[in-house]
Amino acid sequence: MRNAALWLDKRFGLEEHTIAHYAWVIVAIAGVVQMVGAAIRMAFGVLVYPLVEAFGWSPGSIGFAYALMSIVTALSSPMAGYLGNRFGARRTMITGTGLFFIGMMWTSQTKEIWELYVAYGIIFGVSQALLLVPVVPAVASWFRRHLGLGTGIMMVSWSLGPALVVQALAVLFATVGWSQAFVIVGVVGTGTLMIILLFFRNTPEEAGKIAYGTHRTDNPLITSGKVFISTQKEFQSYVYKTNAFWNLINIHFLGCVGHAVILVGIIPLGISKGLGPLTAAGVLTTISVVSVATRFAAPVLSERISAKSVMFFSFFGQGVGVFLLLTANSTLDFYIFAVVWAIPYGGEGTAFPVMIRKYFGHTPMGTTYGWQLLGAGLGMALGGLIPGMVFDITGGYTWAIVLSAAFSIAGAGAIVLLENTRQQLIPNWPEMEQKSTELLETATVDLKRAESHNTSGD
Repeated sequence: MRNAALWLDKRFGLEEHTIAHYAWVIVAIAGVVQMVGAAIRMAFGVLVYPLVEAFGWSPGSIGFAYALMSIVTALSSPMAGYLGNRFGARRTMITGTGLFFIGMMWTSQTKEIWELYVAYGIIFGVSQALLLVPVVPAVASWFRRHLGLGTGIMMVSWSLGPALVVQALAVLFATVGWSQAFVIVGVVGTGTLMIILLFFRNTPEEAGKIAYGTHRTDNPLITSGKVFISTQKEFQSYVYKTNAFWNLINIHFLGCVGHAVILVGIIPLGISKGLGPLTAAGVLTTISVVSVATRFAAPVLSERISAKSVMFFSFFGQGVGVFLLLTANSTLDFYIFAVVWAIPYGGEGTAFPVMIRKYFGHTPMGTTYGWQLLGAGLGMALGGLIPGMVFDITGGYTWAIVLSAAFSIAGAGAIVLLENTRQQLIPNWPEMEQKSTELLETATVDLKRAESHNTSGD
C-alpha cells in the first residue's frame, strides 16, 4: 500500500507532498467525526415538520431545542478544547461518542417537549462540543506546514455529512417514521465513531512520527508531557491579550447567526411556499453538496494568499445571497438560491484554523478554537431561534431572511478590523531541545525517504 502511495506521489508530481503519511489517516478520521457529529445538528430543519405533525408543537418551541443545543455546545466548547489539550482529543471524543448515543436514543423516544430539550438540547449539545472541538486542533498538530490543505480536506465532511444525512433522514422519516430514523442513525453513527477512533492518535509524537510538512532542519515541537502543559498555559496568556482572539469569536458568532437562520429555516420556508418535504430537504442537500468546493478551497487559499480577503468575500457573499429568498416562490427559485448561496457559505467558517495558525503559530489551538466555537454556538443558537420566532409573530419568514443578511454582512465588516496575518502576534511555540532517540530515528528515516522521493521526482 505504501509503495502504491509513493508511486502516486511521483506520478502526479506532488513534490514535498506525500499521501504515504499517517497525517492523512488522521484527516480521514477527523472528517468522519465531523460528518457524524455535525450532520444531525445541521439536519435539524428536517425534524421540525414531523414534530409539528406528530405532537402539534409550534415551530418556535421546537426551534428552542436547536437553540438550547447550540447554547450548551457553545458553553461547553472552551472546556472541550482544554480537555483535548490536557487529556488528548481521542479520550475526549470517545466520551462525546457515548453522549451522542444517549442523546440520539432519548430523542427517538421523546413524548414531551421537555424531553426534546434535555435529550437533544443538553445531552447532544455537550456531545457536539466533545466531538467537534478537539478534533480540529488535533489535526492541526499533525501539520507543520500545509495546514490549509489538511483543513480543506477535513472540512469537506461538513458538507458531505449533511448532504447524506439530510436526505437519508427525509427518506427514513417517510418510510419508518422520525423516531425509528433517529434510532438507526444513532446506532450506525455511534458504531462508526467507536471503530475509527481506535486508529486515532492525538499527536505525531504520540505515534512516534513527525508532522506533515516537517523539513530536515526543523526540530520537533513539544506536544505532550509536563513541559507541554505548563508552556501552553503561558502561551495562551499571550493569546488572550490580542484583539484578534476576541474579534474572531465575534466574527464566528455573526457568521453562524447568518447561516443558522437559513439552515434551520429553509425547509419550513420551502414547505410554506408549496414545496413537498422531500423537495424542501433536497434544497438543503443541494446547499451541502455545492458548498463542498469552497469548504476545500477556502483554507487552501487562506494559507496561500490573504486569509482576511477569503473570509471577507465569504461573509459578504453569504449575506447578499440571502436576498434571493425574498422572491423565491417556485422549486426552481429555491434550487437557484441553494447553488448561489452555498458558494460563499462553504468558505465562511473553514478558514478559522488557518487564521489561528497565522496569528499564533504552532501554539496548541484547542483552547483558542474552543473559545471561537463558543461564539459560533451562541450564533447558531440565536440563528436557530429566529425562523420559528419570526414565523410565530408574523406568520412568515421575511424578517428572518433580512436578519440573516444583516448578521453576515456585519461579520464581513468585523473581518476588516482584524490585524494583518503576515506576522505572528505571539512568540513561536517552543521546539524540543533534545529529541528522543526513537523519534529522531523515525524522523531521519522519514525525511530521507521524502528527500529521496523529491530527488527522483526532479
